[in-house]
Amino acid sequence: MNHELMAQIEALKRRIEITDFSLEVEDVKEWGGADVIIKSYLDKDTEKWLEGQPLVISFQSTEPRRKAVITKYSKELSWLFYQLRDLFSEKIDNISKYDFYGLLAQSAIDYLVNNEETQDAKGLLLTVLNTSKGFCADEQTR
Repeated sequence: MNHELMAQIEALKRRIEITDFSLEVEDVKEWGGADVIIKSYLDKDTEKWLEGQPLVISFQSTEPRRKAVITKYSKELSWLFYQLRDLFSEKIDNISKYDFYGLLAQSAIDYLVNNEETQDAKGLLLTVLNTSKGFCADEQTR
């Protein structure tokens, strides 16, 4: 496992645990890329995008499927996706990016569904960040 990358992930974890993101994320653009959209509300364009799932045959290790994460923490989650994009820039390519961001999005969706009553921004971000560690470990076996 890449120790430098893991150290950067741990530093990001500490930052999430102690930082109030309310001001920092105000200007963050909601994420859209690698078949993942993060929004604060589900609009008609996003619904249409999700309904038009194309049949894809690819080398992805996960099911090629579009994902939309709808959450009031869309800016915070988008911020994390941008941070992870930068950290993993040398690990992900044009194929693996769909696996990487798809796994992150699915972990966010799972957190939101399973913690409907108790969800918070930090819990969401830490869950997704933890998922990225798994991708880092998986890369060693590929």
